[in-house]
This record gives sequence, structure tokens and C-alpha cells, in this order.
Amino acid sequence: MTDIEEKLRALREKYPLVKHTNAGRLYSTVRRMKAEKEQAIPISRGTGFALSVEDGKAANEMDESRWEEFYHALCDELKKHYPDLYDGLFE
Repeated sequence: MTDIEEKLRALREKYPLVKHTNAGRLYSTVRRMKAEKEQAIPISRGTGFALSVEDGKAANEMDESRWEEFYHALCDELKKHYPDLYDGLFE
């Protein structure tokens, strides 16, 4: 198993993606993308769970600058609509 595969396995266990309410779905997605970024998981190997309405691409299909823009937009949405969840994730 490669280092990236091992990291992805660990992320699936520690940060599972769960389909549920908007708050939970947004929190779960931001939490997972944050963890992938911290673990230096290549974008192409990351979660494709989040889809951009703007360009129709999954997060794992984006280039680095688009991924960062998308990630920060999701973070901003989480902070605006669910500040307690945001604070718990970024404190």
C-alpha cells in the first residue's frame, strides 16, 4: 500500500463523509477537505464528494487554485451559516 493510500484509508476512518442535513454535510465536507490539505493529499486523490455548482466539477477534478477558492468558499459558508460548527473546526 502506498503512503497516499494509507493516508486516504486513515482519513476514511477518522473523517468519514456522511450524507445528511446541510449543516452536517457542509461541516463534514469542510472537515474532510481541511484534513486532506493538512495531510498533503493530492487533490486528484481527495474527496470528490463536494461539487461546484459554478463549474460542475468535483473537488478532486479541480486544479490547485480552483480547489483553494472552492475550499475557502465552503469555509466562508460554514462560518456564515453555522458559526459554532466553524469555530469548533478552526479553533
